Parts: sequence; structure tokens; C-alpha cells
Amino acid sequence: MSYPPEWEPKGPRNGRSYEEELILGAEERRRAALAAAGKAAFDLVIRNVRLVNVFTSEIYPAHIGVAAGLVAAVFPGEAPVPVAKEVVDGAGRYAVPGLIDSHLHVESSMVLPPAFAAALVPRGVLTIIADPHEIANVMGLAGIRMFVDAGRGLPLDCFWQVPSCVPASPLETAGAAIGPDEVQELLSWPEMIALGEVMDFPGVIAQTGRTADILARAVALGAVIEGHAPNLTGRDLAAYVTAGVNSDHTLVTPELALERLRAGVTLQLQYKSLTPETLKTAEAAAKSLNLCLVTDDVLPDDLVSTGHLDHILRTAIQRGLSPVEAIRAATLAPARRMRLYDRGAIAPGLLAHIVLTPSLEEFRAELVFHRGRLVAQDGRLVVELPAYTVPEEALQTVRIAPPGPEDFVVPVRSSAATARVRVMALSRKTTYTAAEVHEVPVADGQLQWEAAGLCLAAVFERHGRTGTRGYGLLHQALERGAVASTWAHDSHNLLVVGRSASDMAAAARWVVERGGGMAAALDGQILAAVHLPVGGIVSPLPVEQVAEQVRAFRAALGQLGFTHPSPFMALGALTLAVSPELKVTDKGLVDVQEGRIVDLFVA
Repeated sequence: MSYPPEWEPKGPRNGRSYEEELILGAEERRRAALAAAGKAAFDLVIRNVRLVNVFTSEIYPAHIGVAAGLVAAVFPGEAPVPVAKEVVDGAGRYAVPGLIDSHLHVESSMVLPPAFAAALVPRGVLTIIADPHEIANVMGLAGIRMFVDAGRGLPLDCFWQVPSCVPASPLETAGAAIGPDEVQELLSWPEMIALGEVMDFPGVIAQTGRTADILARAVALGAVIEGHAPNLTGRDLAAYVTAGVNSDHTLVTPELALERLRAGVTLQLQYKSLTPETLKTAEAAAKSLNLCLVTDDVLPDDLVSTGHLDHILRTAIQRGLSPVEAIRAATLAPARRMRLYDRGAIAPGLLAHIVLTPSLEEFRAELVFHRGRLVAQDGRLVVELPAYTVPEEALQTVRIAPPGPEDFVVPVRSSAATARVRVMALSRKTTYTAAEVHEVPVADGQLQWEAAGLCLAAVFERHGRTGTRGYGLLHQALERGAVASTWAHDSHNLLVVGRSASDMAAAARWVVERGGGMAAALDGQILAAVHLPVGGIVSPLPVEQVAEQVRAFRAALGQLGFTHPSPFMALGALTLAVSPELKVTDKGLVDVQEGRIVDLFVA
């Protein structure tokens, strides 16, 4: 299969191929072997550390010899310090492998890979295996190639997963579609090392349709296949795993965790699953490197204030997971899961991805070495990152005119004084919604949703493909004003939610005219906004600047009366047609349980 030139791999930035950037070859191993044998000096020795050995669960004094970007040898702490071009005193700090996140979406942090690396590397994260399905839903293969290119030449090794659900369902219009042929082509790219999370578990279990065909291609190619199986159990779980999907990162109870581990599933625990009970069960049952810590989604202000995988690691230890097991779940286990056999531990022949920290329980990266080079110290990057220019096409993805107040009028076919309508009742704790039926007044042939104390949720197809729009009603959301956003999972169409048609139009105009982002409006004025011009979902700015915008937007949501522990995800998931129970897309109101579009009005 061939693609337009702009989709093809771009040239390397540093004179080496992408494979050479990510995989050290025979010459490097020869040099490291000579140093290990004492026939050449090490490039670097990190002396006087307490080495965390994730192979044996030991912690012991050691010196680490590095040559050609590899750990060449590890010496006992009582041994003489070997000859090296450079010696760094570890001062008794713990030496742990560079952290590896095996399930995440860079787009959730609303920045491009270079800015993402600048935030992660000082925290000790040196490898990611990301699923770019958000940008793929907007731009298809061109978006994937953009992220791959932007991730090159960084002190963060960026590997990628092939998005398996673009679009996530046939009940929405995405900016692109990725089918079996595209998946097969993408899996041939050297930077693509897995099939991304397979969210359409009914299609996997039934073994029919596009998802089954995509999965069959990945299985035939021997790919690692990532799962997404919320609450799946019993024979359904068995069928899902038998079909070739053998990991799960969704919310699990201790019982679900044990069932997955017994089935040989790699359990990927994100923050919401880190309860003491689940961690106790997981540690007792996970005996085969099948327990990983992952982030999935981290918003920019959370990334700046609390951290990334380092935060997950600290939380897991604080809630009962033993420190060495937690370190292994964030290093060796994800490396083996993703077949990255050149990293994940501090041992001869592995990449010199090394983090020095004074405490495992309060994990904080004081010195960070990427391939034996110091890249971060005391929470700040000490190397320059390569520049990246965003392709012009990525800045032109909002292809609709701004909707006006008239576009938020809902006509009623009946002449009755009231209408019975389906309503999405937003959970106060999760991103799920409950399906309710409300009686709403009607006047002049229009639904009086503003007078009924409900929010209108309108979704406009913004990719320039169909021009479709869908409407739904929302309970327990905003008390006043409106918000608009092109950051709306998974197809990222224009979502507008509000209590006032005029405020909805004001918020939508701001977003459309600026090529994407989020805006909150009250009384016709913009209270706060987040500018996301790259694909309508990402900013070209550093994460700290985006975090400032996001913090202001959070405050504006509070001013509009929206109180939710995860307000961005709660709003962004209103369009997620694979998340229970009632959602809205550009095609209309979706009954997720039945997998079909339903009428707003109840007969």
C-alpha cells in the first residue's frame, strides 16, 4: 500500500535512521563489551548507589559502568571504582531503571511529543508506548505520522501503538477511518510495536465486522494487542482473550483483577484502580511480570502539579504495593510486555536508562540518565530538545461555520404542551451517564429546554465530511452559561453544552474561529478558554502554559456551576459512544447498551 508523500516517514534529524535512534547495534555492544572486560575505559561510572534489581527483588550497594549508551557492567559497592571518562557520585541514592509507560495517550495532555518529553523526562519517565487514536480520529494516518515525527530525537524514547478503533463506533463521524489494510500497513512501520486498545469488545466476542477483521490481521502478524474490557468477565472475557487480546487497563475490582491475572491477562493499573484491596490482590497473584502501572490519560495541569507515571508509582507504594514490585511494574514488566528487551532493568547489555532517587516511597528523580547521558537534574531538563514545526494541514481541521443561536433550537413535531424526552443524567463521580425520561414544556413548536432546567448538548460534525449534527439533553451539568469544545472523545467533533442558546453560540464561535479548543461563556462573554489549534485537540505550547489555560478553564466551569472530580473527562466523554449509558454524537442520541441511535423524543 502506498500513501501520499506527506504521510511517508520523514528524514532523521540527527543523521541516523529511526531504527538506529531506538535500537543500539553491534558496534555499540562491541564497545560496551570491551569496557566490561577491562580492555577500555567506561564512558561513565555512577558510583555509590543502592541498586534496585528488578530481576531478583534485591537492593544492594553498587557501581554502574556505562559505555556506548549501555550498562556494560555492575560492580559490588565494596569494589574499587573502575576507570571511566566521567564519574558521578550517586551519594547513596537508589538507582532504578528509567520508567516505562505502556498505555497512554499523549493527546490527553494537550501538547505535542517534544513538550510532553520536557514534562516527563525530569520525572524519570524515559520510554512511552502511546496509542495516538485521538489525533488519528481527526487526521488519520497523517496525524499519526505527525506525532511519530514529532517524537523523534528526544531524550524520551517514543514508541507507538496502531489505533484499532478509528472511528470508535459506526454511530459517529470521525475525520478519518482506519481499517484492516491500514492497520497492516501501520504495523510495518518500525516505530509501531503494538495494536492499540481494542474497545469494541462486542465485535471481538462476536467475531464479526471491522474490529474482528482488524484483530485477525494483527494476530496474523504476531503483534502485541492491547485491550479495553470494562467489567468483562466469565465466558465473554475468555472469548476476548482467546481472540488475541491479553491486557486490560480499565477500572478493576479485586475480583476482576484476580480473574484477569488467572487468565494470563496483563493487568495495567491506572490511578482509579489503585485501591489498597486491588493492589493487595494484584501483588499476591501477579507472578509472571503481568502487572504494570500505567497512566492512560493525564491532563496538563495534573501533569504539572502531581506528575505522570511517577505519581502512579508513588501512589501505588503509598497504598500498599511493595516498593520493588511497584518499580518492576513501571519498568521491567512493561518492557517485557511490549517486547522491548533492551530496557527495563539496570543490568549488563541493557540501555543505560537510569534514575537516581533518594527515596522509593517518595520517588523523586534527582538525576536522570538517558542512554548514559545526563538529561535531567532536580526536576528540570538539562538538554535542548529539537525544534518541531507543525504541518499546516494540522492547523486547519475545524471545517464548519460557527453555529448561531438558531442552531440550538430543538423543534417539536407534536402540538402538545409538553414532550417526553430522553435525558442523559451525568454521574457525579464517573464519566458514565444514566438514561432518564423527563417531561419538558413546548411552545411555538419548540422544546423549551432552557426553561426546564436542563442543558442542551449539541454535536456538530466539524471535519467537513457530512455536516451532520445531533442533539441531546443533559441533567446535573451546568447551572448557567455554556461551554464548547473540539476536545470531545473519540471523534472530536464540536460539542456545545449550555443552559442558554446565546451563550452556546458565543462559546462555539470562539472555538471555531480559532481552529479548535475549549471555551466557557456566560452572558455572552468568554470567561476562559484553552486554545488547541493542532487537530483541534493539541497545543503547540509548553505544557506549563497549557496547564495555566486549563486551570483557568476549570475555575470557569466552577463558576458555571459544574462540579465534578474530572470535569474535562466528564464533558469530553459525553460524545463517547462506547461508554455507558446514553451519549450524543453528530448522528444523534446513542443508546450505548443497544448500540443504536434513538430518538430524542419518547413516543
